[in-house]
Amino acid sequence: MNSIVESLLQRINIFDVISQYVKLRKAGKDFIGICPFHKEKTPSFTVSIQKQMFYCFGCHEGGNVINFLMKYENLNFNEAIENLAHQYGIKINRNERSKRSTAYDALSKLAEFYHTNLK
Repeated sequence: MNSIVESLLQRINIFDVISQYVKLRKAGKDFIGICPFHKEKTPSFTVSIQKQMFYCFGCHEGGNVINFLMKYENLNFNEAIENLAHQYGIKINRNERSKRSTAYDALSKLAEFYHTNLK
């Protein structure tokens, strides 16, 4: 799952995603707009393309594109990843989770074995 997240974050431009939800305008090297997470009259929501991060100086919300989708669309982490992957045509290999759980099961049995035999 971690490689999928890294792949997504490398391919996605945060400006392209957030500008679908928030009207942004150029302000120096960053973009600013009205924060979608709280009511305000003056823009305090900034998006940095260089850092691939957003931050609101009013409500102190911030993060990357995944955090934005989780907060704005009320999604959990996996749903946000799937949404972005579908939008950008990245295939998600669901076998990575099963490999991880298999490894945890094996380690759990090993720990149980040593716990029993070392008593």
